[in-house]
Amino acid sequence: MTTLVTGGTGYVGGALVRALRRRGERVRVLARKTSRTEDLVRLGVEIVTGDILDQASVEQALDGCDTLYHVAAIYEFWTPDKALLKRTAVEGTRNVLAASQAKGIRRVIYTSTSFTIGEPRGQVGTEETPHRGYFVHTYEEAKYHAEQVAWDFARRGLPVVILNPAGIFGPGPLKSVGDLMLRAVTGRQPMLFRGRVSYVYIDDVVQGHLLAAEKGRPGERYILSAYNVDTADFLRETCRLAGVKPPPVGPLFVGRVVANLQELAARLTGRPPDLPRDVVSMLAHGTWVDGSKARRELGLRYTPLEEAIARTLDYYWQQGWLKNKPACLQEGVAARLEIQSGGRQR
Repeated sequence: MTTLVTGGTGYVGGALVRALRRRGERVRVLARKTSRTEDLVRLGVEIVTGDILDQASVEQALDGCDTLYHVAAIYEFWTPDKALLKRTAVEGTRNVLAASQAKGIRRVIYTSTSFTIGEPRGQVGTEETPHRGYFVHTYEEAKYHAEQVAWDFARRGLPVVILNPAGIFGPGPLKSVGDLMLRAVTGRQPMLFRGRVSYVYIDDVVQGHLLAAEKGRPGERYILSAYNVDTADFLRETCRLAGVKPPPVGPLFVGRVVANLQELAARLTGRPPDLPRDVVSMLAHGTWVDGSKARRELGLRYTPLEEAIARTLDYYWQQGWLKNKPACLQEGVAARLEIQSGGRQR
């Protein structure tokens, strides 16, 4: 049988597709006409043109499939079209799950986010934590309502397993956390700000998806989160492993001022801000979650933080994004972390 992945041209979806192909599985990706699919085609992935906002195209893509990974979403903390972000999350998820139910799919893995846990400020959230009843940012709101759609389908008998990854970083396209890490080690991040944030390494997220398809209980959700750490300390550790001086840590009210100015400029230029206001709101509130259920029930093993950051820096070095080789890749340190640099590639 064939596995369908929505969002297979994105960060998490792309990493998942590569892992599935390494296991020898037949993989199909639902992709829009404008998506770049050349790399996937070279991997032997079947591409079906469609959109999660078009249920008929999803049903067509599901022909002959027994497993679905619904990863597609707009993962942004700033967008000029918040309505599209919400519609893609909610209506897209409804279309994908309705198509899955119509096709009798054996197992559905839905990628949500740890933000939907909605733990009160200062608490560590679990899968059982009641949502606090208000939203800290737009992405949380969109994904929360999308997850409610998934719960509704689960109650109606669809065999869906929900995954809630924390802030994801690691090799691959520069998304929110990865872009911040690169800016910090290249001197393009003038100041760090404190805030409780949960993180998880991309390889562990992918493994969590594969394990959920094998062992996850339908109608359950699993948080994928390995590190609860202050974001300034996380970036300072990144700089230490890179062998560079970290930016200074500043008060969060400075971040609010910067975010307001950058979003004003973004409305005029269309260029996304480096520090969106929703990120400042997230840092001010904080978000720590417990990923131990995935360890207990799925058998997920999380990568140690130092090793995960080192592997990420190794990837940045290989891509030619760093001027100097990270200190953690020097002989001795790399051996201790079991890092084997593939050499700089441009």
